Amino acid sequence: MDVIRLPGIHHDTSMTILTDDCEAILIDTGTSWHQVNTEERMRSKIQHGNLAAILLTHRHYDTAGAAAYLSDTFDCTIHAHGDALNPLASNDQLTTWASRFDSDMPPTSAHALEDRWRRNMGDHVIEAIHTPGHTSCHTSFLLDELGILIAGDLFPAATTPGRTDLPTGNIVQMRDSIQHVRDLDIDTLIPSRGETIRGDTIEDVLTQHLDFFDSMIEAKGDLPEKWPVPVPTCMWWTPEPEW
Repeated sequence: MDVIRLPGIHHDTSMTILTDDCEAILIDTGTSWHQVNTEERMRSKIQHGNLAAILLTHRHYDTAGAAAYLSDTFDCTIHAHGDALNPLASNDQLTTWASRFDSDMPPTSAHALEDRWRRNMGDHVIEAIHTPGHTSCHTSFLLDELGILIAGDLFPAATTPGRTDLPTGNIVQMRDSIQHVRDLDIDTLIPSRGETIRGDTIEDVLTQHLDFFDSMIEAKGDLPEKWPVPVPTCMWWTPEPEW
């Protein structure tokens, strides 16, 4: 199996393509703004077979906005946590956060996947790990044999913790989800936007993020005094001073 990251354009989250000699699976799609470009970029990376499925880490527009288009284009299914299904299907502009991008969330039909859902891909298994906190539906995807976790906005980047103040976000769940990741045996952590985190650095990153959310819980949700309030389309907190 090859694991290929496609950097996001503008507000788009990064995308991850899993591909082997028979099929490909896409994790996250970015917004609908660049969906034709995303299709072209994907076709250049899928060498064998076709796109078999789209897996979504969560419902937000910057993560799932192109899912309906790509599903129609490649004739493949979409899968997301059960909490995301109605918001995706019903053109929900609030909890998908599409309204903050001055955009409409395309109605998107998806199949439910729950914690520990699994899908075989050749000799490997893709496992869904429910990691709420950024949203109630947030899901990470584990490739256990390869020691890889695709973590979405649970970790926007090593140096920027994910927001918990958006609809269905929860600080305590975020802290607990990061602790859950700490209990996994992973060698590679793929965030939604920043550089891939590898090896011993993972423990340092997890510790820093855990310490931050512990401090937020103690402060009853208040940011540290010097940290800026994010703009609506920003999915992470920006530490001050920088981490």
